[in-house]
Amino acid sequence: MGAEQTPATTRFPLVPPSSLSAAQKPVHDHVTSVSKFVFGENPPFAWADDEGALIGPFTSMLYAPSTGTEFFDHAIKVGTDKRLPIRVKELAILAVGGHFEAAYENYAHAQLAKLIGLSDEQVADALAGREPVGLADAEIAAYRLALAMANSKGPVSDEIWGQVREHFGQEESAVLVFLISSYAYIAMVLNAGAVPAALPAKTATAAA
Repeated sequence: MGAEQTPATTRFPLVPPSSLSAAQKPVHDHVTSVSKFVFGENPPFAWADDEGALIGPFTSMLYAPSTGTEFFDHAIKVGTDKRLPIRVKELAILAVGGHFEAAYENYAHAQLAKLIGLSDEQVADALAGREPVGLADAEIAAYRLALAMANSKGPVSDEIWGQVREHFGQEESAVLVFLISSYAYIAMVLNAGAVPAALPAKTATAAA
């Protein structure tokens, strides 16, 4: 195809439930079941279309079933880990998504961040790489770590790490590192597939 680029919508085509292969169906069913449990029946962002086809980072998981399922479970585990406050997690995710300009990640987590009390301005600043005003010190430390991990070549500075350790224990700091790394992974997967923020409103739904 030479320099011709593959249209974003065909890099990892959506797979409606009626077209799932034997290997894909368990992945689809697992992602659907867990997503409904974690996000509820009316989540603030769409993760499936009106036919039940998975969208966002979930689509590509169907094309590597064993790898996709294992990483999905990992991402859910670090994303729901109770050792970190939800605002800390969402601010770190916004920092990473904003750095990579991962459209779907930013769309979904901007909605979640607003749901837990972050303002429109705070979300916009976080996505733009600007430290939002009005944050707790622990939230600022986590946000700075996420930016440093996304932007740095070589080790994160002792200054940034010291700020993290002022507010988080060793285990919590490790969970935060895994969370940030996991969403950098997701951002890369989304960008490789050129995944848009969401499907058009008439075809995007909250659940399969």
